[in-house]
Amino acid sequence: MQEKKIGTIHKLLGFIASFFPLFIIAVVAAGIAIAYVINRPDFAIRGLLVAVPAIFSAIFLSKMFREDLNHDESLLKRIPLNQRNTVLAFITLYVLSIIILFLSAERTLYYFGMMALIYVLILNQIFSKSSKAHIVLIELFLSSLNLIYSVTLKYPLYFGGTDIIPHLFLSKVTYLSGHLAPSDMSTLYASFPLFHILSSEFAHLSGLEMQSAYFIGLGLVYSILIVFIYYFFMKTTKNSTFSLLACMVYSVSGVVIYYGMYVITRTLAYAGFIIILYLLYKKDANNRGFAYQGLAILLTVFVVLVHQVSAAQIAVILFLLLACEHILSDERYINLTYFSLFCSMFVGYWFYFANVFLEELLLSRSNIQLYEEFQIKDTVQIGYEWIYIFNHLDVSIFLFFALIGIGYLLWDRIKANKRHYMDYFSVFALFALITLVLYIPTPIQTLWQTMTLFRFDRFMLLISPFMAFAMAAGIYILYSHLSNSGKKPVWIILISVLMAIFVFTSVYYNGPESKPILSTPVREYFTADEIQGFNHIMDHVEPGSVLYSDYHTQRFFTQENFSLSEELGLTFFRSYTILNVETIPTYRGYVIVRQKQFLDGGIYTGSGSSNFLFGPEDGNDAVLLSALSKDAKIYSNSGVEVYR
Repeated sequence: MQEKKIGTIHKLLGFIASFFPLFIIAVVAAGIAIAYVINRPDFAIRGLLVAVPAIFSAIFLSKMFREDLNHDESLLKRIPLNQRNTVLAFITLYVLSIIILFLSAERTLYYFGMMALIYVLILNQIFSKSSKAHIVLIELFLSSLNLIYSVTLKYPLYFGGTDIIPHLFLSKVTYLSGHLAPSDMSTLYASFPLFHILSSEFAHLSGLEMQSAYFIGLGLVYSILIVFIYYFFMKTTKNSTFSLLACMVYSVSGVVIYYGMYVITRTLAYAGFIIILYLLYKKDANNRGFAYQGLAILLTVFVVLVHQVSAAQIAVILFLLLACEHILSDERYINLTYFSLFCSMFVGYWFYFANVFLEELLLSRSNIQLYEEFQIKDTVQIGYEWIYIFNHLDVSIFLFFALIGIGYLLWDRIKANKRHYMDYFSVFALFALITLVLYIPTPIQTLWQTMTLFRFDRFMLLISPFMAFAMAAGIYILYSHLSNSGKKPVWIILISVLMAIFVFTSVYYNGPESKPILSTPVREYFTADEIQGFNHIMDHVEPGSVLYSDYHTQRFFTQENFSLSEELGLTFFRSYTILNVETIPTYRGYVIVRQKQFLDGGIYTGSGSSNFLFGPEDGNDAVLLSALSKDAKIYSNSGVEVYR
């Protein structure tokens, strides 16, 4: 019975792999047709982001399926580069990138271009005859730190999606008190304290103030994951060149760059997940991994205690890996015993120790009205299709290489026609194919229920190493194909140019500098003048006062009164977002206006999830001035004005 089941699965995979190019074209055609059927032609235009690279990948795959490519690592390392010269070139470009950072108030296009050159240099190093894995890993680690610190340490306070601000405050409370944050301060994080403990420990050990320790310490933790990912892939592929290539792609993937800057609880849970994978796949000289699995169990405790829902999403990833491994490999790295233990630990903790969180989680998603009809996200608006495409060019380049990698690896695996063919490449290829819909623009990413209610967007970071694997496979295979075709200068230039575009767009689009141009005109960081104004309020406004401000300023003043406020000497406020500018004269309290931000593009006002942009155009500047005229201005600088 088991033989029949396995045979059926392999026949299905063989069918999919053999007709993968046609399958790609059919899916593209069906998607465009459905967009017109539901009367959303804008979806069809957005779909070009996926359709164009998918069709090109299908063309290349159809040609590759007719060839026997030689993937021997030594045959691909052909670029005649001197290791000493490449290292000197890296140091030169790296120093220049830092100098460029110091020459302007913001990161400029010169900086993004310099980072693109750095990664193209690393790409050519990987395929050079004299490349050394440890040197490339050091360069990737330093480049990752460069991308992270160029934002978190350059701008006075980068806040991204604003969750950084409350986490900084919770870490400060943990640092000052020496205890866990009390439950009356945060019911959501009282049962998941490890992130704030770690942040406070960074401050204690470094002697730095909390914000600097937070960004420096967590940036180091995040960047060092590149080393774990390298050895994770090295263990399964036995191919150093491929593993380095996967690490390079991973380090410049958009979601990886974003969470390197926006490091919060789920980011640290992801770090724990990567180390767990490394430990599960690592075995000793006798091919046993009991000791490492024991360490993986300890890391499981860490993941459970650092973030609420990441453990559940990681369980889904582990289950899919377990299933793919069972289908295509005789190796058993992720065993059912560990998976069962992992699930038991986080479910047991939720029910017995984090029941307040579990109750809030279930209540917030038990309203039947949330599921009566599918809701399109507010950000998916008609009229912005071409801006959307321009804003996601890196996704198109990724998809082109990833589909080549996935399609060829599955075809190559089935082509062998050996039941015990030991090739773990195909396991990751199948996993990447299954989870690809969570990573690229698809109908799933347009729905409010999937992306906001059930937070499918957070899967993107968890599967990012496997998506990097798929893209690296595509680069590796295309490199081999073009090399065997005798087009030596062409394939070096072609892949280098595509990677330069990928790096430039990934770094630029996922940084705060692109947002005012391509998406929202509101900055994702506070300026020095704004921080100075906020500090004036903290020092001179009496505790418990009512503050009214734009959404991002309201998130800065998250300090509420709790049981240890007085003991720790922490001020507190009742902070609200301005519902409507015209209602400002009715407010009794302090009104905070980021005047420069308003004039540069606008501020967000409203309530809850119903925030809207209030910009300076259409006479809104006069409306704001009129609303504030009845209050006395008690403080102002070039960034902030305070009225009462």
